[in-house]
Amino acid sequence: MMIPDPTISFISEHGVLLEFIPPDGNGVDPELQRRLCELARQLDTHPIAGPLLCDIVTAPGSLLLLLHDGRTARRLLRHTETLWRAGASATEEAARPVITIPVLYGGDAGPDLEAAAEYCSMDTEDFVRRHSETEYFVQNLGFMAGFAYLGGLDTALHIPRKSRPSTRVPAGSVAIGGSFTGIYPAASPGGWHIVGRTPLRLFDVRAENPCLLQPGDRVRFVIQECS
Repeated sequence: MMIPDPTISFISEHGVLLEFIPPDGNGVDPELQRRLCELARQLDTHPIAGPLLCDIVTAPGSLLLLLHDGRTARRLLRHTETLWRAGASATEEAARPVITIPVLYGGDAGPDLEAAAEYCSMDTEDFVRRHSETEYFVQNLGFMAGFAYLGGLDTALHIPRKSRPSTRVPAGSVAIGGSFTGIYPAASPGGWHIVGRTPLRLFDVRAENPCLLQPGDRVRFVIQECS
């Protein structure tokens, strides 16, 4: 695909927003989002650009660069442009390991599985197979700390969000909302369809890296049998 150059906006004295407009206007192309995640990683580890940044926020089709000192913005943008035009490193991306997430599907762990499968005109076994055989891509984090929006969901499993959100979704719940699947890091209200649950902890504020999943990570669900 032809990936466009970004529009650049100075949203504050310390914030620079890079926005990429999808060519078709119908959402963010997965390849564009992969390159954005790789650009964020490269900036974070760049010997010159990295020290200039206090944070990088990845969102669908955009990057927000937060600087320690706004006076270094143009210097940072020069390095950003160089990295962007060089393109993402396919070798480094391919080398990133796949993070496996064990999931217990259905029953109390996935109370919406049967209804979701019925909506998609398939049985629960086929639904679980399709959901677990896909390799997903962490597009961005949002909604709450550690919540990863996973792209790559089989189009046959796309389900509109609930018209009436649940008042409490347990931590570790694996869910589907629209064209995304994700995992609730903590108990909260939620409008996605809960199809399973993982025992893994997605967010731990005491850990060196609090979020288990980061933008650009590759993820695969593994079916966990009842013990």
